[in-house]
Amino acid sequence: AREADRRKDWVERTSTDLARRFDVIRVEDLRITNMTRSARGTVDQPGRNVRQKAGLNRGILANGWGLLARRLEQKAPGRVEKIPAAYTSQCCSSCGHVAPGNRESQAVFRCVACGHTTNADANAACNIAAGRAVTARGGAASVTPANREPQHSTPPLVGV
Repeated sequence: AREADRRKDWVERTSTDLARRFDVIRVEDLRITNMTRSARGTVDQPGRNVRQKAGLNRGILANGWGLLARRLEQKAPGRVEKIPAAYTSQCCSSCGHVAPGNRESQAVFRCVACGHTTNADANAACNIAAGRAVTARGGAASVTPANREPQHSTPPLVGV
């Protein structure tokens, strides 16, 4: 119960801060229910690595990714863009080249076209922040921006 309360408190504080500070918020469109599906299998075809998959599922659900995205959409309606997750980790944030060979390992990203080297998660985050969703062929996917008036952080002066 304490962990759930801590998670909810963190989500509330973080989503409020993001909604107040940014006009457009981009998040990766993750299929969390598909990611946390059981690996148990059936009686005829039992699953493999079930215990490891259960631990991974617990970790994903404990981080509250879906809760944060849902609260952001509630607190900043029309300003949250969900960027498709496909190929964001294989697309170079410098030149835009998409290739499976760009991911040297789980942590290292090295572009085979321009030689740009960085952390793989940081590269994917740059692509998501820039709104660069790509298709399987490397072309830009259709992501429509949220058009709205800019929000000013200071309230207008009244009676001055």
